[in-house]
Amino acid sequence: MIPRTPDDALAALATLGEQPDSRFDLTAAALCCAIHDAPDTDTADALAVLEELTACARSDRPQSAEALAMVCFARFGFHGARDDFDDPRNASLLDILVGRRGLPVGLGIVWRHVASISGARLAGTNTPARFLMRLDGDEATGADGFDLIDVFEGGALVSEAAAAMLATQAGEPLEAKALRPVPDRVMAVRLQTNIAMRARADGRLDEWERAAHRRALLCPWDGRLHLDHAEAAAALDQLGTARTAAKRATLDPRPETARAGQALLDRLTRRLN
Repeated sequence: MIPRTPDDALAALATLGEQPDSRFDLTAAALCCAIHDAPDTDTADALAVLEELTACARSDRPQSAEALAMVCFARFGFHGARDDFDDPRNASLLDILVGRRGLPVGLGIVWRHVASISGARLAGTNTPARFLMRLDGDEATGADGFDLIDVFEGGALVSEAAAAMLATQAGEPLEAKALRPVPDRVMAVRLQTNIAMRARADGRLDEWERAAHRRALLCPWDGRLHLDHAEAAAALDQLGTARTAAKRATLDPRPETARAGQALLDRLTRRLN
């Protein structure tokens, strides 16, 4: 069921967020986020592309990096948005499906959708600077090793040395754990993080609050996400929402996050008195 209103989208995200990682539906989450962000968008064209992409994945069953690129890039034309990288539409799965271009992690969701149907062992990573995907060898045949794939560049293979160079250029060293496959939930949160960070930097407080809210719903046990949502809501003088989110942050098992949540909650209480 495709949500029709922002409230419906939030309710769906809350349900998705409570699912264990093994049952988390990345495509559904990204669609709900896009609908919540732009509820007046006509979803028909995007869903038609998604249906065609799904049918192709079922028929072709791409397994290798080259085969996945043949479907996602060569046949469907999904590519990186270079000319207008910071356009918020490049982070919306609805717009990505129709326009066939987007941010790296947004495109990664398209590739992951294809892989989840074909059975390819493709997952996102936590590489800094440029989001990369990881394709592991065929477990059934005993193949080992993995490929790093840059979906922004049409599926180009990236060496670990090149990935390290990209990270260094961005001022962040590449740690080995950044190359490990991550759960689909992490990709969903990372896409909303892109939106939230850009909106906050540009002073678009309402967009920041909405993206922060979506992040917190996608990963409800992460107090840092609730803390960011609380700060965004406070910036909009939505004090009730901010207090609720700050209280969630105080429950985080990390002492620094819990303390930051309590400090914000105290400041909000003083504003109400």
